[in-house]
Amino acid sequence: MMEQKGFLPLGSIVILKGALKKLMIVSRASVLNNKYFDYGAILYPEGMIDENVAYFNGEDIVKVVSEAYTDDDDALMVEQLCQAKEEYLAADMQEIEKNVSVPEMPPIVAGNADDDPFASVRDMEDGDE
Repeated sequence: MMEQKGFLPLGSIVILKGALKKLMIVSRASVLNNKYFDYGAILYPEGMIDENVAYFNGEDIVKVVSEAYTDDDDALMVEQLCQAKEEYLAADMQEIEKNVSVPEMPPIVAGNADDDPFASVRDMEDGDE
């Protein structure tokens, strides 16, 4: 549940909610199957096993065990990643809003049981009294 403005440096070691194993961050700002993730990580100390990478977001991090090396180049990259993340999420939200539509429901006329999907329930209630 770490909330952060930027990104942790590559090589940082973290523990996620509900996990016992440590992970080492190897990628940042990944999009897989149209879903955004802040980080990609491999098991620590095991390293890369096959092609297994765990993808997660910053809010999934419970503890930063070790923050890795960072320099001016990394700071510039983090700035660019933050900007790209904002743009991606804003565009994704606009796409969602564009594609969301509320189905039109026909009006229910009081007294007409054929148009009232709850008529049978109301009839049962009337019989219970």
